[in-house]
Amino acid sequence: MEEFELRSQVLLGEDSTRQFKREPSTDAKMAGEIVAFANSGGGRIFVGVEKGGDIHGMNSAEAEKVGEDMAKIAWDSVRPPFSILTQSVATSDGIVVVVEIPNGASKPYCDNKGVYWVKNGPDKRRVQSPEELARLFQLGEKLYAENQPVAVSTLEDFDRDRFTRFYEAKYSESAPDTNIDSSAYLRTLENLELVVGNRITVAGLLLFGRRLPVLLPEMKIDAVWFKGYERSSDEWWDQRIITGTLPEQYDGGMGFLKRWNSRVQGEGSFNQAGHLAVPETVFEELLINALIHRDYFIKDSIKVFIFDDHIEIRSPGKLPNNLTVEQIRRGIRRSRNVLLASFAPDLLNYRGIGSGVLRALKSWPSISWLNDTDGDEVVATIHLTQPST
Repeated sequence: MEEFELRSQVLLGEDSTRQFKREPSTDAKMAGEIVAFANSGGGRIFVGVEKGGDIHGMNSAEAEKVGEDMAKIAWDSVRPPFSILTQSVATSDGIVVVVEIPNGASKPYCDNKGVYWVKNGPDKRRVQSPEELARLFQLGEKLYAENQPVAVSTLEDFDRDRFTRFYEAKYSESAPDTNIDSSAYLRTLENLELVVGNRITVAGLLLFGRRLPVLLPEMKIDAVWFKGYERSSDEWWDQRIITGTLPEQYDGGMGFLKRWNSRVQGEGSFNQAGHLAVPETVFEELLINALIHRDYFIKDSIKVFIFDDHIEIRSPGKLPNNLTVEQIRRGIRRSRNVLLASFAPDLLNYRGIGSGVLRALKSWPSISWLNDTDGDEVVATIHLTQPST
């Protein structure tokens, strides 16, 4: 990095990827700063720069010591140990040490006191809730929501008949005796990661469960067909809460969207049969993606919102594993729910090879995605060529 580029970066100010420090803080505090960047996508610390952007650089001996100290802190005071890069950039106001902190490959990281930190704008924030910590472990592929047993579930909440039909169709052989006391039956469910002990996993319930409104009340679809263009409207044509297994939620969500799709009018009254406005494959692909790839650590529903000029499908959780919107549009897929994705081709109209988005875009190019990192959701928006009436 040369002085011009450094000053250009400083002019942008502090944010979640840039932090300014006139001089290093205590070892413990600097370890927290490194942890926060490593857990949040990476970034740079500019040592020798005031918060307001003024440069108060160092001499070469001071800069060398800062580089050595920062590398030592990252290795000795971050768990697991972390490697950083430092660069001394000469400016007319002295040397600035740029500390490059990559996005961590072994998330989550904590300081040597066991405290986990993430970025919160230009500052850092301590992770306190168990749910957020679990999601950090999920980012590091060390913990998966779909594999977690649901504490209040029992084996009676598993639909044995539905599982038998699936098993025999999938494997072309008789299912094991589904008597609840059968060791072969329980072993099969455990091997498929649908059961842990006498508790059903999140995936087991979503695929073959009963009583989902009680056991997983947030895992549902909230669907609203609004009158107008804004969510602030207090009038709507239709509103549904869609619960059940993933196949049941898919069928309910598609039914809701099809009712809208079949009643869009060219001319005539609202009650007359209308024409299809959007190809069904668009709804199929976007709804399935939301159900399979949402973050099940987040206790919230998928939202399907229909407006006069667009349709939104809002899925809890940011894009997984550093996936970007541009990569989505190119058909690149990265799943956070590997188990659900492996079952989905046999239970849903899901191919799981990244082609669904490409098919949707081919059928209806006016689709956009927003990876809302602050709101912790992904929003797929189908823009309509003309307002529905």
